[in-house]
Amino acid sequence: MLEEGRPAVFKRVSFNILYRAVYMVSGVRGMSHDEFMEIASTLSKKLMERGDFIMRVSLDPVPEVNRHNIDKVLEENKVVFLFFTAEWCGPCISFLQTFREVAIKAQKPGVYFGRVDVDRSYTIADRYSINHIPSILIIVDKRVVDSIVGSMSRDSLEAKVRGYIDKYLG
Repeated sequence: MLEEGRPAVFKRVSFNILYRAVYMVSGVRGMSHDEFMEIASTLSKKLMERGDFIMRVSLDPVPEVNRHNIDKVLEENKVVFLFFTAEWCGPCISFLQTFREVAIKAQKPGVYFGRVDVDRSYTIADRYSINHIPSILIIVDKRVVDSIVGSMSRDSLEAKVRGYIDKYLG
């Protein structure tokens, strides 16, 4: 019983909790029913967005990006870190673990960490002129602002990632 990727019971329970909380506050503040429903609806929407984000990140902090979802990823996120890799690339496999660890620590709404297999998604690699792997593209507002070619230490990668997130998302 999944509704849009989340259990229907989660949606029902979260709305009921919000409804009760807002109802208690509305009685104190003398809110009209329409004001009450507007606040409850807004809070419910925000909770569902946060729940979707948590579910996505918990399933795979660095999901695969391909020609079917690249446009959606770029449209829905302000800062995107794309890790270009291949199954046969030893350095890519090693560095992917570092990238994954940094992604887990730096996840927040508006930031997306994804991986692109250059063999399966060669059109994306061509689109961004990826000539060497491992490579990471840093994309802000659908524009490439920087790239990292090769491996680097976790601390260096974390500092670079944090710098872009702080700069563009505060």
